[in-house]
Amino acid sequence: MKRNVTKEAFKKIRDKILELMKTEGSDWTKSWIGSGAPTNFLSKKEYRGMNYFWLAIQAFASNDWGTFKQWQSKGYKIIKGSKGTEVIFASFIDKSRDRWTDADRAHHAATGKTPQAFLWKVYWVFNGDQVEGYESKTSNNNHTKELTKEIRANIENFVFNTKARIKTGGARCFYSPAQDFIGMPDIKAFDSDVAYYSTLLHELTHWTGSDKRMKRDMSGGKGSESYAKEELVAEIGSAFLSNSLNIEKTVREDHAQYLNNWISVIQNDEKAMITAFSQAQKAVDFLYKLQKKQEGKQAA
Repeated sequence: MKRNVTKEAFKKIRDKILELMKTEGSDWTKSWIGSGAPTNFLSKKEYRGMNYFWLAIQAFASNDWGTFKQWQSKGYKIIKGSKGTEVIFASFIDKSRDRWTDADRAHHAATGKTPQAFLWKVYWVFNGDQVEGYESKTSNNNHTKELTKEIRANIENFVFNTKARIKTGGARCFYSPAQDFIGMPDIKAFDSDVAYYSTLLHELTHWTGSDKRMKRDMSGGKGSESYAKEELVAEIGSAFLSNSLNIEKTVREDHAQYLNNWISVIQNDEKAMITAFSQAQKAVDFLYKLQKKQEGKQAA
């Protein structure tokens, strides 16, 4: 029987996430945000979504990764006996005519373009620590427990550039889809600046899901499956942002109650975990595009 390599790779990542949730509790994201962004050594591009998470939790000091051929193309040799780590990428391929649906035929008649199908591919990559004589140029110490003025200013500027409405001074942390604003207690109500900002980034990820922006399903009440899915997106988004903005990730105590919901969703719906990482990555991309838009205005 032919192995389904892609399905096996997805299962391996999902099982690891479930393991972290069960062993680390509501702090499950901490293990993969403090070591710097996993980066392809050749293209210099950071890995994204699930691949970001999957490579970040591997037991290597280097953040540099590449396929066997990529390392070989630069004259490097993989240390004998090294085992590759799976990463998953999506691509599109032309559909064969015998698989066209009525909609495909209508699309082809209207545009002349061949209908395409979505295809997942698995590649194996090797870390810089597995390469003979390679010295990593990336740092694995890009988080700080005590935020400097520079880091705080950078986060404040990042949030300001989104133009999200934030009301400060209440007793709860929340995002209101109906009124489109974020509610936050005063920063002094938190145990630390890190706790305040990582919570703010969680709510900011929720903010991207509004009907005015990315139109995620935010209709579910507490305890519902859709609510758990959105909370999972916000937690992953907050972890991505905490890493990129150079802070640790802390989890509010009230998020622990959602953990069983998240576990249930991932166990019962194979696509839920893939969707959560994809939507979180898109939310982060959306927030960074707002930064570029503000930079463009300033330059003009």
